[in-house]
Amino acid sequence: MEYFLKKGIIFFIFILGVLSFYETPSVYADKAVIQVDHLNVRNGPGTDYDRIGKVHTGETYTILEEKDNWLKIKRSGKDGWVAKWLTKVKAEQATSGSYSSKYDYLRIRSAPNLDGKIEGYLMKGDVVEPKKKDGKWVYVQKGNTKGWVHGDYLTKDNRETHEPPKEKEADEDQSSTVKGTVKVGTAVLNVRSDNSTRGRILTTIRKGETYEYIAKKDRWYQIKYSSGKTGWVAGWLVNETDNNQTNTPTSKNTYVSLSYNGTNLRSGPSTNYKIVGRGNKGDRFEIISKEGQWYKISYNSKTAYVAGWIVEEVNHESVSTAPKTSNSLKGKTIMIDAGHGGRDPGAVGRSGSYEKTLTLDTAFILKSQLESNGAKVLMTRTNDEYISLSIRSFHSNRSNADAFISLHYNAAPVNVIASGLNSYYYSSKDKALADSLQASIVAHTGLRDRGTKKGNFHVIRENNKPSVLLELGFLSDAREEQTVKTRSYQTKASQGITEGLIHYFN
Repeated sequence: MEYFLKKGIIFFIFILGVLSFYETPSVYADKAVIQVDHLNVRNGPGTDYDRIGKVHTGETYTILEEKDNWLKIKRSGKDGWVAKWLTKVKAEQATSGSYSSKYDYLRIRSAPNLDGKIEGYLMKGDVVEPKKKDGKWVYVQKGNTKGWVHGDYLTKDNRETHEPPKEKEADEDQSSTVKGTVKVGTAVLNVRSDNSTRGRILTTIRKGETYEYIAKKDRWYQIKYSSGKTGWVAGWLVNETDNNQTNTPTSKNTYVSLSYNGTNLRSGPSTNYKIVGRGNKGDRFEIISKEGQWYKISYNSKTAYVAGWIVEEVNHESVSTAPKTSNSLKGKTIMIDAGHGGRDPGAVGRSGSYEKTLTLDTAFILKSQLESNGAKVLMTRTNDEYISLSIRSFHSNRSNADAFISLHYNAAPVNVIASGLNSYYYSSKDKALADSLQASIVAHTGLRDRGTKKGNFHVIRENNKPSVLLELGFLSDAREEQTVKTRSYQTKASQGITEGLIHYFN
Protein backbone atom coordinates (compact mmCIF):
# COMPACT_ATOMS: atom_id res chain seq x y z
CA MET A 1 0.00 0.00 0.00
CA GLU A 2 2.80 2.36 0.93
CA TYR A 3 4.47 1.59 -2.42
CA PHE A 4 1.36 2.57 -4.42
CA LEU A 5 0.93 5.69 -2.28
CA LYS A 6 4.47 6.83 -3.07
CA LYS A 7 3.97 6.13 -6.79
CA GLY A 8 0.73 8.11 -6.71
CA ILE A 9 2.43 11.10 -5.11
CA ILE A 10 5.25 11.01 -7.68
CA PHE A 11 2.72 10.80 -10.54
CA PHE A 12 0.76 13.76 -9.11
CA ILE A 13 3.92 15.88 -8.90
CA PHE A 14 4.75 14.94 -12.50
CA ILE A 15 1.31 16.03 -13.71
CA LEU A 16 1.65 19.34 -11.85
CA GLY A 17 5.01 19.89 -13.51
CA VAL A 18 3.56 19.26 -16.96
CA LEU A 19 0.64 21.62 -16.31
CA SER A 20 3.01 24.28 -15.02
CA PHE A 21 5.03 23.95 -18.19
CA TYR A 22 1.99 24.60 -20.38
CA GLU A 23 0.84 27.50 -18.23
CA THR A 24 4.19 29.30 -18.47
CA PRO A 25 3.52 32.43 -20.51
CA SER A 26 5.40 32.88 -23.78
CA VAL A 27 7.73 35.85 -23.89
CA TYR A 28 7.51 37.96 -27.04
CA ALA A 29 9.99 40.46 -28.45
CA ASP A 30 7.22 41.77 -30.69
CA LYS A 31 5.50 45.13 -30.30
CA ALA A 32 1.82 46.06 -30.07
CA VAL A 33 0.94 49.29 -31.89
CA ILE A 34 -2.33 50.71 -30.53
CA GLN A 35 -4.93 51.40 -33.27
CA VAL A 36 -7.61 53.31 -31.31
CA ASP A 37 -7.72 56.12 -28.75
CA HIS A 38 -8.69 55.49 -25.12
CA LEU A 39 -8.15 51.71 -25.33
CA ASN A 40 -8.75 50.14 -21.90
CA VAL A 41 -5.87 48.36 -20.18
CA ARG A 42 -7.15 45.63 -17.85
CA ASN A 43 -5.60 43.49 -15.11
CA GLY A 44 -6.50 40.29 -16.94
CA PRO A 45 -7.21 38.92 -20.45
CA GLY A 46 -10.90 39.74 -20.79
CA THR A 47 -13.58 42.42 -20.46
CA ASP A 48 -14.57 40.99 -17.07
CA TYR A 49 -11.31 42.19 -15.54
CA ASP A 50 -10.90 45.63 -13.94
CA ARG A 51 -9.60 48.60 -15.95
CA ILE A 52 -6.23 49.89 -14.71
CA GLY A 53 -5.48 52.51 -17.36
CA LYS A 54 -5.77 53.59 -20.99
CA VAL A 55 -3.49 53.69 -24.05
CA HIS A 56 -3.88 55.64 -27.27
CA THR A 57 -3.50 55.57 -31.06
CA GLY A 58 0.05 55.15 -32.32
CA GLU A 59 1.58 54.24 -28.96
CA THR A 60 3.85 51.17 -29.04
CA TYR A 61 4.37 48.63 -26.24
CA THR A 62 6.44 45.46 -25.81
CA ILE A 63 4.29 42.31 -25.73
CA LEU A 64 4.93 40.18 -22.64
CA GLU A 65 2.28 37.49 -23.18
CA GLU A 66 -0.65 36.50 -25.39
CA LYS A 67 -3.78 34.68 -24.22
CA ASP A 68 -7.26 34.21 -25.72
CA ASN A 69 -6.72 36.98 -28.29
CA TRP A 70 -5.52 39.40 -25.58
CA LEU A 71 -2.01 40.84 -25.21
CA LYS A 72 -0.19 41.58 -21.99
CA ILE A 73 1.90 44.74 -22.58
CA LYS A 74 4.79 46.30 -20.71
CA ARG A 75 3.95 49.78 -19.38
CA SER A 76 5.95 52.31 -17.40
CA GLY A 77 3.48 51.98 -14.53
CA LYS A 78 1.71 48.62 -14.19
CA ASP A 79 1.71 45.97 -16.92
CA GLY A 80 -1.72 45.11 -18.23
CA TRP A 81 -3.85 43.45 -20.92
CA VAL A 82 -5.34 44.95 -24.10
CA ALA A 83 -7.57 43.48 -26.82
CA LYS A 84 -5.32 42.12 -29.59
CA TRP A 85 -7.88 42.93 -32.31
CA LEU A 86 -7.53 46.65 -31.49
CA THR A 87 -3.75 46.59 -31.99
CA LYS A 88 -1.31 45.89 -34.78
CA VAL A 89 1.45 43.44 -33.89
CA LYS A 90 4.85 44.41 -35.26
CA ALA A 91 7.68 41.89 -35.25
CA GLU A 92 10.88 43.08 -33.62
CA GLN A 93 13.86 42.71 -35.91
CA ALA A 94 17.41 42.25 -34.79
CA THR A 95 19.88 45.05 -35.45
CA SER A 96 22.98 44.07 -37.41
CA GLY A 97 25.50 45.69 -39.71
CA SER A 98 26.59 49.31 -39.92
CA TYR A 99 24.30 52.32 -39.57
CA SER A 100 24.87 56.04 -39.99
CA SER A 101 23.26 59.06 -38.35
CA LYS A 102 20.69 60.90 -40.48
CA TYR A 103 21.18 64.18 -38.63
CA ASP A 104 23.69 66.36 -36.84
CA TYR A 105 23.72 66.37 -33.02
CA LEU A 106 21.92 63.03 -32.57
CA ARG A 107 22.00 62.50 -28.81
CA ILE A 108 23.79 59.49 -27.27
CA ARG A 109 22.07 58.76 -23.94
CA SER A 110 23.02 56.73 -20.88
CA ALA A 111 19.70 54.82 -20.95
CA PRO A 112 17.25 53.73 -23.71
CA ASN A 113 14.77 56.52 -23.02
CA LEU A 114 14.47 60.32 -22.95
CA ASP A 115 15.42 60.36 -19.26
CA GLY A 116 18.89 59.07 -20.05
CA LYS A 117 21.73 61.51 -19.49
CA ILE A 118 23.28 62.92 -22.70
CA GLU A 119 26.74 61.35 -23.02
CA GLY A 120 27.62 62.77 -26.44
CA TYR A 121 26.44 63.25 -30.02
CA LEU A 122 26.56 61.65 -33.45
CA MET A 123 26.96 63.97 -36.41
CA LYS A 124 25.29 63.36 -39.77
CA GLY A 125 27.07 60.54 -41.61
CA ASP A 126 28.84 59.13 -38.52
CA VAL A 127 28.93 55.33 -38.90
CA VAL A 128 28.27 53.01 -35.94
CA GLU A 129 27.62 49.30 -35.40
CA PRO A 130 24.80 48.77 -32.88
CA LYS A 131 25.67 46.23 -30.18
CA LYS A 132 22.19 45.59 -28.78
CA LYS A 133 18.63 46.85 -28.99
CA ASP A 134 15.87 47.82 -26.56
CA GLY A 135 12.65 48.63 -28.40
CA LYS A 136 13.53 51.37 -30.90
CA TRP A 137 16.69 52.30 -29.01
CA VAL A 138 20.09 50.88 -30.02
CA TYR A 139 23.36 50.78 -28.12
CA VAL A 140 26.32 52.29 -30.01
CA GLN A 141 29.88 53.42 -29.46
CA LYS A 142 31.57 56.46 -30.99
CA GLY A 143 35.19 56.71 -29.92
CA ASN A 144 35.18 56.49 -26.14
CA THR A 145 31.51 57.48 -25.92
CA LYS A 146 29.01 54.66 -25.41
CA GLY A 147 25.25 54.86 -25.04
CA TRP A 148 21.81 54.65 -26.58
CA VAL A 149 20.40 56.44 -29.63
CA HIS A 150 16.92 56.26 -31.12
CA GLY A 151 16.83 53.96 -34.14
CA ASP A 152 14.47 56.20 -36.10
CA TYR A 153 17.37 58.62 -36.59
CA LEU A 154 19.75 56.02 -38.04
CA THR A 155 19.85 54.67 -41.57
CA LYS A 156 21.39 51.47 -42.90
CA ASP A 157 24.93 52.10 -44.13
CA ASN A 158 25.58 50.06 -47.28
CA ARG A 159 29.21 51.03 -47.82
CA GLU A 160 31.80 48.26 -47.59
CA THR A 161 34.18 50.53 -45.67
CA HIS A 162 33.75 53.59 -43.53
CA GLU A 163 35.68 55.72 -46.02
CA PRO A 164 33.85 56.78 -49.19
CA PRO A 165 35.41 55.78 -52.55
CA LYS A 166 36.95 59.15 -53.30
CA GLU A 167 37.76 58.58 -56.97
CA LYS A 168 34.20 57.50 -57.73
CA GLU A 169 32.75 60.52 -55.93
CA ALA A 170 35.10 62.81 -57.82
CA ASP A 171 33.85 61.33 -61.09
CA GLU A 172 30.25 61.83 -59.99
CA ASP A 173 30.93 65.43 -59.02
CA GLN A 174 32.30 66.12 -62.50
CA SER A 175 29.36 64.45 -64.23
CA SER A 176 27.29 66.84 -66.30
CA THR A 177 24.35 64.46 -66.80
CA VAL A 178 21.19 66.27 -65.75
CA LYS A 179 18.91 64.04 -63.68
CA GLY A 180 16.09 66.53 -63.09
CA THR A 181 15.20 69.97 -61.75
CA VAL A 182 14.42 71.43 -58.34
CA LYS A 183 12.61 74.63 -57.35
CA VAL A 184 13.71 76.69 -54.36
CA GLY A 185 11.05 76.64 -51.64
CA THR A 186 12.49 79.07 -49.09
CA ALA A 187 13.18 82.81 -49.28
CA VAL A 188 16.97 82.54 -49.57
CA LEU A 189 18.88 79.26 -49.87
CA ASN A 190 22.61 78.71 -49.45
CA VAL A 191 24.51 76.71 -52.09
CA ARG A 192 27.32 74.83 -50.34
CA SER A 193 30.57 73.13 -51.31
CA ASP A 194 29.53 69.83 -49.71
CA ASN A 195 26.34 67.96 -48.89
CA SER A 196 26.32 69.18 -45.30
CA THR A 197 25.53 72.32 -43.34
CA ARG A 198 29.25 72.40 -42.59
CA GLY A 199 30.02 72.93 -46.29
CA ARG A 200 31.38 76.32 -47.37
CA ILE A 201 28.72 78.72 -48.73
CA LEU A 202 29.39 79.30 -52.44
CA THR A 203 26.42 81.55 -53.29
CA THR A 204 22.75 82.09 -52.46
CA ILE A 205 19.66 81.45 -54.58
CA ARG A 206 16.08 82.66 -54.15
CA LYS A 207 12.57 81.33 -53.72
CA GLY A 208 10.85 80.22 -56.93
CA GLU A 209 14.04 79.81 -58.95
CA THR A 210 14.51 76.46 -60.71
CA TYR A 211 17.84 74.64 -61.20
CA GLU A 212 19.04 71.46 -62.87
CA TYR A 213 20.56 68.86 -60.54
CA ILE A 214 23.19 66.28 -61.49
CA ALA A 215 23.39 64.19 -58.30
CA LYS A 216 21.48 63.31 -55.14
CA LYS A 217 23.19 62.22 -51.94
CA ASP A 218 21.42 61.62 -48.63
CA ARG A 219 18.88 64.47 -48.63
CA TRP A 220 20.99 66.91 -50.68
CA TYR A 221 20.96 67.87 -54.38
CA GLN A 222 24.03 68.86 -56.39
CA ILE A 223 22.86 71.63 -58.73
CA LYS A 224 24.33 73.61 -61.65
CA TYR A 225 23.94 77.24 -60.71
CA SER A 226 26.20 79.48 -62.84
CA SER A 227 28.43 79.00 -65.90
CA GLY A 228 28.85 75.30 -65.21
CA LYS A 229 29.55 75.78 -61.50
CA THR A 230 28.03 73.22 -59.15
CA GLY A 231 27.13 73.12 -55.47
CA TRP A 232 24.89 71.36 -52.97
CA VAL A 233 21.50 72.48 -51.60
CA ALA A 234 19.42 71.00 -48.79
CA GLY A 235 16.72 68.75 -50.21
CA TRP A 236 14.17 69.71 -47.55
CA LEU A 237 14.29 73.34 -48.76
CA VAL A 238 13.61 72.59 -52.44
CA ASN A 239 10.89 70.80 -54.40
CA GLU A 240 11.74 68.38 -57.19
CA THR A 241 9.94 69.18 -60.44
CA ASP A 242 9.24 66.93 -63.39
CA ASN A 243 9.91 69.42 -66.21
CA ASN A 244 13.13 70.46 -67.88
CA GLN A 245 13.27 74.14 -67.05
CA THR A 246 16.55 76.00 -67.31
CA ASN A 247 18.57 76.91 -64.26
CA THR A 248 16.79 80.23 -63.88
CA PRO A 249 13.12 81.03 -64.19
CA THR A 250 12.03 81.94 -67.73
CA SER A 251 11.16 85.55 -68.43
CA LYS A 252 7.60 84.60 -69.33
CA ASN A 253 6.88 83.44 -65.74
CA THR A 254 4.61 85.77 -63.82
CA TYR A 255 4.00 86.01 -60.11
CA VAL A 256 1.63 87.61 -57.65
CA SER A 257 3.04 89.67 -54.80
CA LEU A 258 0.86 89.86 -51.68
CA SER A 259 -0.10 93.36 -50.54
CA TYR A 260 -1.09 92.58 -46.93
CA ASN A 261 0.05 90.51 -43.96
CA GLY A 262 -2.15 87.52 -43.10
CA THR A 263 -3.52 87.08 -46.63
CA ASN A 264 -5.72 83.95 -46.90
CA LEU A 265 -4.80 81.32 -49.48
CA ARG A 266 -7.81 79.13 -50.30
CA SER A 267 -8.55 75.77 -51.91
CA GLY A 268 -10.83 77.36 -54.56
CA PRO A 269 -11.64 80.69 -56.27
CA SER A 270 -14.09 82.03 -53.68
CA THR A 271 -14.23 83.06 -50.03
CA ASN A 272 -16.50 80.04 -49.51
CA TYR A 273 -13.54 77.70 -49.97
CA LYS A 274 -11.36 76.37 -47.14
CA ILE A 275 -8.27 78.34 -46.07
CA VAL A 276 -5.19 76.20 -46.81
CA GLY A 277 -2.55 78.70 -45.72
CA ARG A 278 -1.65 82.33 -45.20
CA GLY A 279 0.95 84.67 -46.60
CA ASN A 280 2.38 88.05 -45.73
CA LYS A 281 3.09 91.30 -47.49
CA GLY A 282 5.77 90.84 -50.15
CA ASP A 283 5.38 87.04 -50.48
CA ARG A 284 5.52 85.99 -54.14
CA PHE A 285 3.87 82.97 -55.75
CA GLU A 286 4.04 81.74 -59.33
CA ILE A 287 0.78 82.14 -61.28
CA ILE A 288 -0.67 78.98 -62.83
CA SER A 289 -3.86 80.51 -64.22
CA LYS A 290 -6.50 83.15 -63.54
CA GLU A 291 -10.15 82.29 -62.82
CA GLY A 292 -12.34 85.37 -62.75
CA GLN A 293 -10.95 87.74 -60.12
CA TRP A 294 -8.87 84.96 -58.50
CA TYR A 295 -5.35 83.73 -59.20
CA LYS A 296 -4.48 80.03 -59.08
CA ILE A 297 -0.94 79.87 -57.67
CA SER A 298 1.80 77.35 -56.87
CA TYR A 299 1.92 76.88 -53.09
CA ASN A 300 3.96 74.33 -51.08
CA SER A 301 4.28 71.94 -54.05
CA LYS A 302 0.49 72.10 -54.52
CA THR A 303 -1.92 74.79 -55.68
CA ALA A 304 -4.01 77.44 -53.95
CA TYR A 305 -6.11 80.50 -54.83
CA VAL A 306 -5.71 84.12 -53.82
CA ALA A 307 -8.04 87.08 -54.42
CA GLY A 308 -6.83 89.31 -57.25
CA TRP A 309 -7.80 92.56 -55.52
CA ILE A 310 -5.27 92.08 -52.68
CA VAL A 311 -2.23 91.18 -54.79
CA GLU A 312 -0.03 92.76 -57.41
CA GLU A 313 0.95 90.89 -60.56
CA VAL A 314 4.68 91.06 -61.36
CA ASN A 315 6.86 89.47 -64.05
CA HIS A 316 10.10 87.57 -63.54
CA GLU A 317 12.33 90.56 -64.25
CA SER A 318 10.89 92.53 -61.35
CA VAL A 319 11.31 89.49 -59.10
CA SER A 320 14.88 88.70 -60.05
CA THR A 321 16.11 92.29 -59.86
CA ALA A 322 14.82 92.88 -56.33
CA PRO A 323 17.68 93.65 -53.93
CA LYS A 324 19.01 90.41 -52.46
CA THR A 325 19.14 91.83 -48.97
CA SER A 326 15.36 92.41 -48.92
CA ASN A 327 14.68 88.72 -48.35
CA SER A 328 17.50 87.69 -46.04
CA LEU A 329 18.56 88.06 -42.42
CA LYS A 330 22.10 89.18 -43.19
CA GLY A 331 23.34 91.46 -40.43
CA LYS A 332 20.65 90.33 -37.96
CA THR A 333 21.32 88.52 -34.68
CA ILE A 334 18.62 86.21 -33.35
CA MET A 335 18.59 84.66 -29.87
CA ILE A 336 16.80 81.29 -29.67
CA ASP A 337 15.50 80.23 -26.27
CA ALA A 338 14.71 76.49 -26.06
CA GLY A 339 12.14 76.38 -23.25
CA HIS A 340 12.63 74.35 -20.05
CA GLY A 341 15.55 71.90 -19.65
CA GLY A 342 17.33 69.81 -17.04
CA ARG A 343 15.18 69.22 -13.96
CA ASP A 344 12.35 71.18 -15.60
CA PRO A 345 10.85 68.91 -18.32
CA GLY A 346 7.99 71.27 -19.20
CA ALA A 347 4.85 69.64 -20.61
CA VAL A 348 4.75 65.84 -20.87
CA GLY A 349 2.96 64.40 -23.91
CA ARG A 350 0.39 61.62 -24.05
CA SER A 351 3.07 59.16 -25.21
CA GLY A 352 5.65 60.46 -22.74
CA SER A 353 7.55 62.99 -24.86
CA TYR A 354 9.13 65.91 -22.99
CA GLU A 355 8.68 69.53 -23.98
CA LYS A 356 12.30 70.29 -23.02
CA THR A 357 13.53 67.75 -25.60
CA LEU A 358 11.31 68.95 -28.42
CA THR A 359 12.18 72.62 -27.87
CA LEU A 360 15.92 71.86 -28.06
CA ASP A 361 15.48 69.70 -31.18
CA THR A 362 13.51 72.52 -32.81
CA ALA A 363 16.06 75.11 -31.70
CA PHE A 364 18.90 73.33 -33.54
CA ILE A 365 16.83 73.05 -36.73
CA LEU A 366 15.82 76.72 -36.46
CA LYS A 367 19.47 77.69 -35.89
CA SER A 368 20.43 76.01 -39.17
CA GLN A 369 17.55 77.73 -41.02
CA LEU A 370 18.43 81.18 -39.69
CA GLU A 371 22.13 80.79 -40.45
CA SER A 372 21.27 79.64 -43.99
CA ASN A 373 19.51 82.96 -44.40
CA GLY A 374 22.47 85.00 -43.18
CA ALA A 375 21.62 85.52 -39.51
CA LYS A 376 23.95 85.21 -36.55
CA VAL A 377 22.38 82.94 -33.92
CA LEU A 378 22.73 82.94 -30.13
CA MET A 379 21.19 80.21 -27.95
CA THR A 380 20.23 80.31 -24.27
CA ARG A 381 20.98 76.60 -23.97
CA THR A 382 22.53 73.96 -26.24
CA ASN A 383 22.01 70.85 -24.10
CA ASP A 384 19.69 69.39 -21.50
CA GLU A 385 20.43 71.77 -18.62
CA TYR A 386 18.30 73.86 -16.29
CA ILE A 387 18.59 77.62 -16.80
CA SER A 388 16.46 80.01 -14.76
CA LEU A 389 14.09 82.44 -16.45
CA SER A 390 15.96 85.43 -15.06
CA ILE A 391 19.25 84.20 -16.55
CA ARG A 392 17.59 83.75 -19.96
CA SER A 393 16.28 87.33 -20.03
CA PHE A 394 19.60 88.59 -18.60
CA HIS A 395 21.56 87.02 -21.47
CA SER A 396 19.13 88.54 -23.96
CA ASN A 397 19.32 92.04 -22.47
CA ARG A 398 23.12 92.13 -22.44
CA SER A 399 23.40 90.74 -26.00
CA ASN A 400 23.17 92.56 -29.33
CA ALA A 401 20.23 90.40 -30.44
CA ASP A 402 17.72 91.95 -32.85
CA ALA A 403 15.01 89.52 -31.72
CA PHE A 404 14.45 86.96 -28.95
CA ILE A 405 12.41 83.84 -29.83
CA SER A 406 11.34 81.52 -26.98
CA LEU A 407 10.24 78.06 -28.20
CA HIS A 408 7.62 76.02 -26.33
CA TYR A 409 5.08 73.23 -26.81
CA ASN A 410 1.71 73.49 -25.10
CA ALA A 411 -0.47 71.27 -22.91
CA ALA A 412 -4.03 71.42 -21.61
CA PRO A 413 -5.72 69.65 -18.66
CA VAL A 414 -6.87 66.07 -19.30
CA ASN A 415 -10.54 67.05 -19.62
CA VAL A 416 -9.84 69.91 -22.07
CA ILE A 417 -9.50 69.37 -25.83
CA ALA A 418 -7.04 71.87 -27.34
CA SER A 419 -4.81 72.03 -30.42
CA GLY A 420 -2.97 74.54 -32.58
CA LEU A 421 -0.44 77.37 -32.43
CA ASN A 422 -0.13 80.55 -30.33
CA SER A 423 2.32 83.46 -30.46
CA TYR A 424 2.62 85.61 -27.32
CA TYR A 425 4.01 89.12 -26.87
CA TYR A 426 4.19 91.28 -23.73
CA SER A 427 4.96 94.77 -25.03
CA SER A 428 2.59 96.22 -27.64
CA LYS A 429 5.64 97.18 -29.73
CA ASP A 430 6.29 93.44 -30.23
CA LYS A 431 2.80 92.61 -31.51
CA ALA A 432 3.89 93.10 -35.14
CA LEU A 433 6.66 90.53 -34.64
CA ALA A 434 4.23 88.05 -33.08
CA ASP A 435 1.69 88.61 -35.88
CA SER A 436 4.30 88.03 -38.59
CA LEU A 437 5.62 84.84 -36.98
CA GLN A 438 2.15 83.45 -36.24
CA ALA A 439 0.89 83.90 -39.81
CA SER A 440 4.03 82.38 -41.32
CA ILE A 441 4.19 79.36 -38.98
CA VAL A 442 0.50 78.55 -39.56
CA ALA A 443 1.03 78.80 -43.33
CA HIS A 444 3.99 76.42 -43.25
CA THR A 445 2.63 73.83 -40.78
CA GLY A 446 -1.12 73.88 -41.44
CA LEU A 447 -1.91 73.62 -37.71
CA ARG A 448 -4.89 75.44 -36.22
CA ASP A 449 -4.38 79.20 -35.88
CA ARG A 450 -5.03 80.19 -32.25
CA GLY A 451 -3.83 83.73 -32.93
CA THR A 452 -1.50 86.16 -31.17
CA LYS A 453 -2.10 87.15 -27.56
CA LYS A 454 -0.54 89.25 -24.84
CA GLY A 455 1.25 86.96 -22.38
CA ASN A 456 2.72 87.76 -18.98
CA PHE A 457 5.74 85.44 -19.29
CA HIS A 458 9.00 86.34 -17.53
CA VAL A 459 11.31 85.79 -20.53
CA ILE A 460 9.39 88.32 -22.65
CA ARG A 461 8.15 90.59 -19.84
CA GLU A 462 11.68 91.28 -18.53
CA ASN A 463 13.21 91.49 -22.01
CA ASN A 464 14.22 94.78 -23.64
CA LYS A 465 14.67 93.16 -27.09
CA PRO A 466 11.84 92.52 -29.56
CA SER A 467 10.65 89.23 -28.07
CA VAL A 468 7.95 86.59 -28.49
CA LEU A 469 7.07 83.26 -26.93
CA LEU A 470 5.82 80.62 -29.37
CA GLU A 471 3.61 77.65 -28.46
CA LEU A 472 4.17 75.27 -31.38
CA GLY A 473 1.46 72.67 -30.73
CA PHE A 474 -0.24 70.69 -27.96
CA LEU A 475 1.50 67.62 -26.49
CA SER A 476 -1.71 66.88 -24.57
CA ASP A 477 -3.46 66.08 -27.85
CA ALA A 478 -2.42 62.55 -28.87
CA ARG A 479 -2.56 63.15 -32.62
CA GLU A 480 -0.90 66.56 -32.50
CA GLU A 481 1.85 65.18 -30.26
CA GLN A 482 2.71 62.57 -32.90
CA THR A 483 2.87 65.35 -35.51
CA VAL A 484 5.03 67.84 -33.63
CA LYS A 485 7.51 65.13 -32.57
CA THR A 486 8.61 64.64 -36.17
CA ARG A 487 11.61 66.35 -37.70
CA SER A 488 9.44 67.15 -40.73
CA TYR A 489 7.07 69.26 -38.63
CA GLN A 490 9.87 70.97 -36.73
CA THR A 491 11.54 71.85 -40.05
CA LYS A 492 8.32 73.37 -41.37
CA ALA A 493 7.83 75.35 -38.14
CA SER A 494 11.43 76.60 -38.36
CA GLN A 495 10.91 77.67 -41.97
CA GLY A 496 7.80 79.55 -40.85
CA ILE A 497 9.71 81.32 -38.07
CA THR A 498 12.56 82.20 -40.44
CA GLU A 499 10.31 83.67 -43.13
CA GLY A 500 8.23 85.44 -40.47
CA LEU A 501 11.40 87.15 -39.24
CA ILE A 502 12.38 88.11 -42.80
CA HIS A 503 8.97 89.71 -43.34
CA TYR A 504 9.16 91.51 -39.98
CA PHE A 505 12.59 93.03 -40.58
CA ASN A 506 11.78 94.08 -44.12
